[in-house]
Amino acid sequence: MNKHKFGMREFIILLVIALSAYTVWPSIQVHSKKGEEKQTFLKENPKMGAKSINFGLDLAGGTSITLQIDKSGLKANDDIKDIQAQSLEIIRNRVDQYGLSEPQISPSGDDRILVELAGVDDSTAKALVGSTAKLEFKILAESEKFTQVVTVIDNYLTRQTTDIVADSTAADTTAAAKDSVKDSTVAVKDSAKDSTVAAVDTAKQLSDEELLGGKAPEAEVAKAEDSAKTEAAPASEVGMALSAYYISYGNGGFIAEENVEKVKKLLETEGVQKLIPRDVAFAFGSGLEPMQRDSKIKAKRLYLLRRRAEMGGDDITDAHPYRVSDGVSAGEVAVSLKFGGIGPKKFSAVTAANIGKQMAIVLDNQVISAPVIRDRIPNGEAQITGLDDMAEANRLAVVLRAGALKAPMNIIESRSVGATLGEENIVQGFGSGAIGLLICLVFMVAYYRLGGFIASIGMFINTLVTAAVMSVFNATLTLPGIAGFILVVGMSLDANVIIYERIREELKNGLTARAAVAKGYERAFSAILDSNLTTVLTGLILYKIGTGSVKGFGLTLTIGILTSLFCAITVTRAILDWKLAKRDATTLSIGAGFRWLNEANLQIIPNRKKFGILSTILIIASIACIAVKGFDFSIDFTGGQVYTVQYEDAAKHERDLSSALEKANIKGAKVRTLGGTSANSYQVSMRASEDTQFELKMAQAFEAANQKCEIVAKDTVGPTIGAELRLNAILSVILAWLGIALYVWFRFGKLGLGFGVSAVLGLIHDTIITLGFISAFGLSFDGALIASLLTMIGYSVNDTIVNFDRIRENTALFGSANFAQTINNSLNQCFSRTMITSLTTLFVCVILSVKGGSSIRDFGLVQCFGILIGTYSSVCVCSPIVLWWSKKFKKGV
Repeated sequence: MNKHKFGMREFIILLVIALSAYTVWPSIQVHSKKGEEKQTFLKENPKMGAKSINFGLDLAGGTSITLQIDKSGLKANDDIKDIQAQSLEIIRNRVDQYGLSEPQISPSGDDRILVELAGVDDSTAKALVGSTAKLEFKILAESEKFTQVVTVIDNYLTRQTTDIVADSTAADTTAAAKDSVKDSTVAVKDSAKDSTVAAVDTAKQLSDEELLGGKAPEAEVAKAEDSAKTEAAPASEVGMALSAYYISYGNGGFIAEENVEKVKKLLETEGVQKLIPRDVAFAFGSGLEPMQRDSKIKAKRLYLLRRRAEMGGDDITDAHPYRVSDGVSAGEVAVSLKFGGIGPKKFSAVTAANIGKQMAIVLDNQVISAPVIRDRIPNGEAQITGLDDMAEANRLAVVLRAGALKAPMNIIESRSVGATLGEENIVQGFGSGAIGLLICLVFMVAYYRLGGFIASIGMFINTLVTAAVMSVFNATLTLPGIAGFILVVGMSLDANVIIYERIREELKNGLTARAAVAKGYERAFSAILDSNLTTVLTGLILYKIGTGSVKGFGLTLTIGILTSLFCAITVTRAILDWKLAKRDATTLSIGAGFRWLNEANLQIIPNRKKFGILSTILIIASIACIAVKGFDFSIDFTGGQVYTVQYEDAAKHERDLSSALEKANIKGAKVRTLGGTSANSYQVSMRASEDTQFELKMAQAFEAANQKCEIVAKDTVGPTIGAELRLNAILSVILAWLGIALYVWFRFGKLGLGFGVSAVLGLIHDTIITLGFISAFGLSFDGALIASLLTMIGYSVNDTIVNFDRIRENTALFGSANFAQTINNSLNQCFSRTMITSLTTLFVCVILSVKGGSSIRDFGLVQCFGILIGTYSSVCVCSPIVLWWSKKFKKGV
């Protein structure tokens, strides 16, 4: 870089920092609030919530439910994907109506649906997604009635006493309503014109006549207003007229997204409810929609419907979207609708009696569509036109078919976390991470001086950019995700360590500071790239195969590693170049390091047989421990129920809980203390059983034993999910091995296969010994532990590849005549980097295992052990295998 020059690189870095800060700001605004304040803020500012990082249920509190289609009653020709789409639309519509913030509803596989509802307890969530869908056809209230109802509500809300001229208001409103309503129509599919018009009783209810005719409504309105004034909220709390919330006024007009929750609360107040006639009811549209075609402004429709349904959806036999091929509507999308049984007769009567009116298609009290009836439809076959696009047509068809859902959905997994426990997880997760990273920064500054300070700046920027990318993807952050986030920020220092160790070597060789920096970054690049990409590979495997919090961990790991590459290679280099250029420096403050590390002369290769014997002993001991003791599999793998029980006092209650369960004759339940948490918490687990009353019996047993405790979280996993997780765990580890072997083979050229084989054998070595450690210490084997195991694999191969890169470089310089000595020298040259990287990462993992809370304590312990065994294998196991391979196949390097 030229002296004092501000170039494109610096401009891009500042732009990235500025954009990252802007992107992260919504997350800060949302998650700086707690409890009801946060929920209210999200409902009033839905756009802010959409731009922020979502918190998983283990942080936000709430319930996660996995539903599976019951295939027992299906026929061979039934489309399982279609049934899944119908069920998905029903659940999404129902959750949307409930007014939840940040609901996550998504298909899983071909026959499952995953529902995550923040802030909702287990029983409410199951009632919400498990109830039967209700599809109805209702006629919109006349525009005159709509005007009268809204005017009465407006007068009440604003405490006005002046009369409104009904005629003029109704005329204006009718025109507005016509503009705001979609020009969708229900047309006769059959072209026959001589069909008999069926009659239907359309007599208005008494309240309709009272509201629209003569002097009666004035008395009724006055009476309603007087009654409402005594019981409703004061004017200072309501104040604003209902009509003022409309962007587009009329029946079916639009309410701005940020005002939807306000209007819902307003309409639910007791005073307003008394003003709404008994034969009509307000209903919102389902989801947000553009106010006009090609408009970017989206809002929610609010309708006034006749309360009585004209007919239900039970008689619908088919509905499918299509594109009109001829006539004046050629090219437009439409939905074909067909009734069976007595449905055609009912539909004929309804359409004959309501020609020219809008008929709302209502699912669970939300309006999906409201087409205009243009003519009587005698044969039960109709088409709904005027839809915006094929996506809307597909959605409408799915909803219509939902009236005849062919298979029920069974709950096969549910997880619930209390809000208090979620807040505790946030504090402990981020708190432990902050402590670990602070220790890392202090060490880096003490060891590398100015270089360590620059690395710390890079780490802060990496944290900001990683959070920004997660916000852009609207990613969900879980407790293991926090651990992954902290771990990856700590691991990002590894790239700086590699670079600084290289710069030190170049300075020792006599280069000036600027030349040493340029050469150090150049020579470190390949090692940094290869080692980080293998870790990205493990992150992608976790994201693809994992579920729930493990998937979130994989996403966080992948994003964090990629952003750390940018910060280590670009940001720190720019700061160093600026520092050297500004002062025309010929020296660089990156510390001298420890002499015993810099001048290490370990005899690894000459003692390779001793290390081989040690590894063999460790592997045999691990296999023996696994065979004898086995694993403490969590319900993630076995299926069953787990409850987190919390006490207010500080006494030990593990025996008290076990005794209470024994006295109640509850067999098979297991109680263990949850460490690493500020609360006095215990875990009660029960393997999969047929006892559906276990939770009730357990609560009664604790109450009978006078145990003053509270159930703050519960998980239920079906045996199907458990079997799949076992398979996915094994598959993910094998895929990580194979992927890393192939990548190393590809990258290391001539003897690439030898390097690849030795890397995989080293990983198998590390995996077996780590599994032995898990078994020996009785750690709970769950999804988070699989994530930890794969992260350990990624870390171990990261260290191994840095050593391999130096072996490859030295072989190119000095030849392969004395390959054993070249390997030994390369390991000693990398030893300082190996130890410093392991130490900085270990700082973070030790704090996670001690202070990170019960959910990630075992994760931290496995990482700590994995770092130790991975460092050992990368130096003492993998490189000797490379030497053996070269001698065995005599291909040289």
